[in-house]
Amino acid sequence: MPLPLIRLAIDRTNGTAHQGVLLGTGPWTACATRSPDLAPIAHTTAHSQCQSCTRAVLVLTTLPHMSGEPAFRPGAGTGRSAVAHRPVPGHLLGYCGKPLDDRPSAARRVCANCTDLSDALDRLRAAAGELLLPDGELCHVDDSVLWAPSGRGNLVTGHRRDVLLDRSWCGQRVSGPNPVAPNECAPCHRIWQEAEVTRQTYTLPRMRELARWWHQRRELDVFDDRAGALRQGDAYTLSGCEETHHVVATADRTRGSHTDLVAYLPVADRLVDVRIWRERLVAIERPEFIPVVKLSAP
Repeated sequence: MPLPLIRLAIDRTNGTAHQGVLLGTGPWTACATRSPDLAPIAHTTAHSQCQSCTRAVLVLTTLPHMSGEPAFRPGAGTGRSAVAHRPVPGHLLGYCGKPLDDRPSAARRVCANCTDLSDALDRLRAAAGELLLPDGELCHVDDSVLWAPSGRGNLVTGHRRDVLLDRSWCGQRVSGPNPVAPNECAPCHRIWQEAEVTRQTYTLPRMRELARWWHQRRELDVFDDRAGALRQGDAYTLSGCEETHHVVATADRTRGSHTDLVAYLPVADRLVDVRIWRERLVAIERPEFIPVVKLSAP
């Protein structure tokens, strides 16, 4: 029977959360952290996430880029002969966490940290056998998921998140999804509904018209890059999803592990909020002339 990949921590309320399995010999994490005190914890705790385990889950759950990927890439901004890094599938991100260039590496020396995580994953799979993995990262945010305020002090009330401001619609900072919250913040719901009326009335028809004629454009520049390079007016595709995503607006943030944007999906004919890893490898179509689509009424 497959073993599920679960969250493990030494302390039940604080500390670092790892991803791993429970074997007959004890807990075993994806990053090779070993302690008999590791125990299963819930998904809505205040633990910080082990970054190595987070990348390990990406390795296990992300499909490779559609056009294929080399076994090794150089670090971003380095030469092809610099240290080679093992790329996380579907990302310009090394197993070690470093951003990578979109080209193969010609180096013979491989990053030791990339090798360590790769070896740790091999040992985990050898010890656990078949793993029951979580679903891969969604290409867009589930509209029904509520978020927890920073500090996770109140997990009873969930908030709707303004993806472009990275705050709740009622103005609070948010720290992460809180899908099990039994109550929804009333001010968030009211303001979000007002914003949705505007998006459905003005933005959606404009994006629908833009997407209708998209593939007849002759001045498209097509290339692969990281999601952090996306601009308003681009269209992109990524592994694991056959939809073309038309970028309506992007958040004005250059730091952090994720990029936030609003996109239009022509097949589903709807606007979605997107929260995607900044180093996610995407195929971009960029027109020479970038059409401007407003999220509010003229």
